[in-house]
Amino acid sequence: MMDMHRPQVDSALPGAEAYLEAIYVLVTENRQTQAARVAEYLGVSKVSVSRALTRLEKLGYLAERAPEVRLSATGWTQAEAVVRRHRLAERWLADRLGLGLVEAHREAERLEHALSERVEQALWEDLGRPRTCPHGNPIPGLDDSALTLVSTVPLIEAELAQHYVVDRIFEQLEGLEERLQWIDQAGLTPGQPFVVTRLAQSDSPLQVELETGRLESVPTDVATRLLVRLRALDN
Repeated sequence: MMDMHRPQVDSALPGAEAYLEAIYVLVTENRQTQAARVAEYLGVSKVSVSRALTRLEKLGYLAERAPEVRLSATGWTQAEAVVRRHRLAERWLADRLGLGLVEAHREAERLEHALSERVEQALWEDLGRPRTCPHGNPIPGLDDSALTLVSTVPLIEAELAQHYVVDRIFEQLEGLEERLQWIDQAGLTPGQPFVVTRLAQSDSPLQVELETGRLESVPTDVATRLLVRLRALDN
């Protein structure tokens, strides 16, 4: 169940939630979490990250700063709360208002800092207690029994002529909004079935065929960060 007693970040710490969210995403996507990676993810200077991490550490949200940044138990709980609000907002914006992946992501970044616990709970209930955001990423804070783990691989590792379904889109993707726009337009959103018709080569990208018969050549950076599962697992 959702933790309705999450700790609050000090209001005198500008952007703290963004740093906590960035660290959480990097950790859960099995990426390195050195300060430099956090800076790259947020698009800020290493000096800014260093200052922010110092303040987060003083407030007890960090357990370690080097060689990698590691959240304390309190910091992890807070980071989950921020990510939960963001992904719930995305789900609402996509399902109820019909926004695309990019717009939903952009607007959720604004809403995640304003949602109260009461609204958060109401949204979760109204949306049918969703387990994932529109990108297919888990909404943290749910009962573990509600989560079903399936075997996934990056699209770049998919096998030729096999039938797959898009499972999730990693958020740690270079040029995220531009890539989300491409994914939306290509129709390779979570739940979309497809067949791999050409493996990636040095002179050509991986190609897939959608159920409509349309062929799409998938940029390598997208194919690396798009997780897919065998369609047989859905039967």
